[in-house]
Amino acid sequence: MEDTLKRLNIFVLEDDPDISHFLNLFLSDYFNKVTVKTDNRFNYSDFDNIDIFLLDIEIPFDSGYEVCKRIKTIYPNKPVVFLTAHSQLDDKIKGLELGDDFIPKPFEPLELIARLKNLLKDRYGDFVYLDELIVDKRAHVILDSVTRTKIPLSETENKIFFYLYDNMNIRLSREQIINHVWGVEGHHGQTNSLNVYINSLRNKVDIEGKLIQTIYGYGYKLSDLKE
Repeated sequence: MEDTLKRLNIFVLEDDPDISHFLNLFLSDYFNKVTVKTDNRFNYSDFDNIDIFLLDIEIPFDSGYEVCKRIKTIYPNKPVVFLTAHSQLDDKIKGLELGDDFIPKPFEPLELIARLKNLLKDRYGDFVYLDELIVDKRAHVILDSVTRTKIPLSETENKIFFYLYDNMNIRLSREQIINHVWGVEGHHGQTNSLNVYINSLRNKVDIEGKLIQTIYGYGYKLSDLKE
């Protein structure tokens, strides 16, 4: 999780200058990028690269609750954590209903990190970085590692990629791949189809041709680029 955490980006909304400064310095030791704002002067469209949000409730010109609602509308699967001096039961319940965790101030920094890690592990724990891709093993989804956006694959392309992925660095024959994707009964006449799908898959996830390697006269192999 430590290696994954250093690849993730966090957005902090905190109007107290001392706390915001501390969080910026402290979280920078754990995350790839820390973005700190003290009010609502930001664009929600800029959050594609953000992986987790840490929000105060009382901020100038807005409410952390309203910010959370907008974030969840656009990015329903991205975790939101409230870090706030509002510690009444009603506040906690509302925060947990809207977001994913609620941490009252004053807070212990190491506890904050532990709770962020738990959320991220649950949400991103099955993510694997593969060259310029993020592979979500649980959901069978591939993301662009820069934009964090989903790369659209057809059902057949998805089956081929994850069959290669599940057999990383293993040479798979064309017959093995065809049998897995189309079944033994659909084997005949699918060689050309496989070639077409491999080319389409490369255009989407492997433009430079480093990941999906052709084993001439045999089949294909997905490489982790470490060999």
